[in-house]
Amino acid sequence: MAELIDADAGDVRRLAAALPDRVSASIAELSAGTLLTLEIRLPWWDRRRRSSVLAGLEHTLRDIERQAHRRTVVAAALIDGDRLLIAQRAHPPALAGQWEFPGGKVERGETARAALVRECSEELGCQVMIDQEIGRQSLDDGALFILFQASLAPGSADPAALEHRQIRWAEATELAQLDWVATNRKYVTDVTGRLQMSTTVGGARKARPNATLPRRRNN
Repeated sequence: MAELIDADAGDVRRLAAALPDRVSASIAELSAGTLLTLEIRLPWWDRRRRSSVLAGLEHTLRDIERQAHRRTVVAAALIDGDRLLIAQRAHPPALAGQWEFPGGKVERGETARAALVRECSEELGCQVMIDQEIGRQSLDDGALFILFQASLAPGSADPAALEHRQIRWAEATELAQLDWVATNRKYVTDVTGRLQMSTTVGGARKARPNATLPRRRNN
């Protein structure tokens, strides 16, 4: 029985080490999380039904997942040619008014990429395609922050401010001057370089205003 767990491989190994001898654990650290595989060796005289044995093994796996699960926050550097979509926070009060890459928390059972697609749909009302990972860092509260490069999916609606104070497209020259959320600020230089590279590769682009996108309220 195997499960991809959003947890640190070291924490999973520590918990697996405490399992009974009859249960063996195989652990593989992947970019999307930790793959935990459990197998059980039963004596010949054990006549329990297979379904009962598997249910017990699944309970063990879920218990390890519950104990090792880490909070993961994902964010999107949503790039459109030479522009980046930036979002201004409305809350909490300590962060209100600061700018960030949009995103949110990974739910249990989700991969980081799937969570980011969902969060962009919920926060921005648009569909995105997730590209390469830009970077990751451990936050002060123990959570893991991952930033991905992303782009609008073909046929997607325009992004709208469903949860932020405002969102807008910004050019590379603006980014360093903004008041960024601290956890996002360290990636501004990297993302700025990606916008400049996009401009170089794509050639001259038609000038477009960087107007604030409308705030859309859910009914």
